[in-house]
Amino acid sequence: MKSKIVIADDHPIVLAGIGEVIDRDPRFEVVGQAQDPAGLVDLVQHHTPDIVITDYSMPGDDRLGDGIKLISYLTRNFPGTQVLVLTMVASPSLVAEMYRAGANGVVRKSGDLKELNTALTSLLAHRIYRSPELPREEAVPEAGEAASAAALSPREFEVIRLFASGRSVGDIARALNRSSKTVSTQKVSAMRKLGTRTDQELMVYCLASDLFG
Repeated sequence: MKSKIVIADDHPIVLAGIGEVIDRDPRFEVVGQAQDPAGLVDLVQHHTPDIVITDYSMPGDDRLGDGIKLISYLTRNFPGTQVLVLTMVASPSLVAEMYRAGANGVVRKSGDLKELNTALTSLLAHRIYRSPELPREEAVPEAGEAASAAALSPREFEVIRLFASGRSVGDIARALNRSSKTVSTQKVSAMRKLGTRTDQELMVYCLASDLFG
């Protein structure tokens, strides 16, 4: 019997690419595709898949969120479904946080999609998959901008990611179930680590460094 897979990504081209890779593997069957967290959860509830392959960053509602919040929701509410995360994020601390939230594997989105086969083989054997393309948390960051970005805590990274997507501090606080004061403090701390002094400088840094893909 084929293992059932649900895939989610807000970019249709990426969805098509993932589906094509999986369709060539006789061990698996794609039973649903979603482009936002709410659609993903609906499909998981309906199909009870063996594996979910989901983008890390997708637009969604405040209840489900995306990123760490979505991974935690999936692993907590659907313990029988393994979660494989696709991401442009390369921050060692945030990748480690994905695993702590319950992810069974993390694959670099900008890499070769054929890596999905390797990751899925690990998940099929109920083994955690760790991509050789992603740095480990204990890795020593290189000097310069990469070192500054790697210095962000997972919570700071989430705050900056949401801010860079156009959300206000109040919106971020509601999405992450934190107080506005806490979010503001985390944003200021992240800006200091990144060497930015204003919101405009922060946005320029995020765009110039391709921090979130």
